[in-house]
Amino acid sequence: MTVDENIFEWDDDYNIGVEVVDNAHRQLFKIVSRIANIFKEGDFDKNKSTCIEAVKYLKSYAAKHFSEEEAYQLKIGYKGYKMHKQVHENMKNVVIPALEKEMEIKSYSKESIAYFLGVCAGWLTAHILIEDRAIVGKVKSKWVTKTDDRDANNLAEIIRGYSSSLFSMNAELFSKKYTGHKLDTLFCYKDVLELEDGTSCTVYTAIEHSMLEIMTRRLVKSEIMVLDSVMLPMLSEMMRSFDMEVASAYLSYRPRHKGGCAIPEENFYAIYDNAYPDHSMLWRTYCGHFAFVVKKQL
Repeated sequence: MTVDENIFEWDDDYNIGVEVVDNAHRQLFKIVSRIANIFKEGDFDKNKSTCIEAVKYLKSYAAKHFSEEEAYQLKIGYKGYKMHKQVHENMKNVVIPALEKEMEIKSYSKESIAYFLGVCAGWLTAHILIEDRAIVGKVKSKWVTKTDDRDANNLAEIIRGYSSSLFSMNAELFSKKYTGHKLDTLFCYKDVLELEDGTSCTVYTAIEHSMLEIMTRRLVKSEIMVLDSVMLPMLSEMMRSFDMEVASAYLSYRPRHKGGCAIPEENFYAIYDNAYPDHSMLWRTYCGHFAFVVKKQL
């Protein structure tokens, strides 16, 4: 992963007009920029310990900032406080620990720190421009559905179990609040399900090709993955079965399958344009990521 320092520069567009919040955001950008500058200096091994300390400081400062920002939201009676706090908790308790574990496993390699840096910088930028600016009414929050965290945890446990069976690899929850940031090349599939009350929901599963290559190699014993007239129906059926089994376990009944098909990447990312889905989870395996998304509350 190449680190582009330019994306970490502060821009006045990030100001929301609340001094304590804006000052904290500027400080977070400074910390991220400091880590990025270590990559520019060329001798990563020499500066590795400094980089590791900066990563730890970024984590602790982010936690402090989240608390201060949440206190401000309570003070002004911000209606989106509960969901905003859930987003903070997801970043603090799910995303960052997953990134830390990856860095520890890889002995804080340059690549693992670069990945940590990229995820944090991307999340911070998008979060400020959309969710933090929504606090003061500059934009509208994309979190329009209030999901129960217990429901999300229940769904996550079901996905964990079925993904282990289908993919034959352990999957770790990388984010309970995935907001559609770009992943590597994806195979995307969508299913439309009819629920007991007659309403419908759409379930999306998007899998990075690096994962598919491992899966298909086990099935067809080929070194090359080609989505041909044989492979595409096979993968589509696997995704349909996965979506149906997860939905059935979550709902405690089997919904009626109204239709499903593979979709282009751009169609998958487009579901995040106007409002975030009811459930949107990103998972990580040793060979890539996959997303599981529900467009309507199950």
